[in-house]
Amino acid sequence: MKKLLFLAIFLTVVLVSNTALAVPVFYNSRAAFDAATGGGLNFESFENDFSVAATIAFTDFTVSETGGSNGLGQLRDFPWLVDGITDGTGALVYDDNDNSIGTFFSFTSAITAFGLDIATNPGSTMTIGGSVSDTVVLANNTASFWGVIDFAGINSVTFSASGGPNVGFDAVSYGNTAVPEPATMLLLGFGIIGLVGLGRKKFKK
Repeated sequence: MKKLLFLAIFLTVVLVSNTALAVPVFYNSRAAFDAATGGGLNFESFENDFSVAATIAFTDFTVSETGGSNGLGQLRDFPWLVDGITDGTGALVYDDNDNSIGTFFSFTSAITAFGLDIATNPGSTMTIGGSVSDTVVLANNTASFWGVIDFAGINSVTFSASGGPNVGFDAVSYGNTAVPEPATMLLLGFGIIGLVGLGRKKFKK
């Protein structure tokens, strides 16, 4: 019985530790991402008009070019660059040419969930950095969803595409999603310990 009690305590510690030290989980399906976040995230689909600029501020975050001389623009004003509008009539476009590094999303406050549609022309391998690290292979003019949940907190996400393509971003979902509370995990552990105790009493009889 001592072994069972030790195992119950060990499992409780592991559950709580895994909650506190969660690693990023990446998604290539919006449906799976939405299911994991439970909905209710903020949404930006770049429907408003804005002028070409090196940095553009949106609600809760800014997007900047991180090198070169090309700015960010409203994709409906440059429809020949990339077929990247996936929601509404607008999207954010960026020419990631050979003189530039990429685009930089910076959030006013740390978030735990971030997802968006990405398209490039021509096809490209997108290196994602900042608070998280990942790689996405994109086909020519074919929008793909990329998302991440990271309970450690996301302050920024950078995108750098190989080959210098035009890049379109649309349908950004972002915000905070619920994390299983350590208290819930502790209750589960105590429940296991309680069951072990009941089993021990029955064994004594």
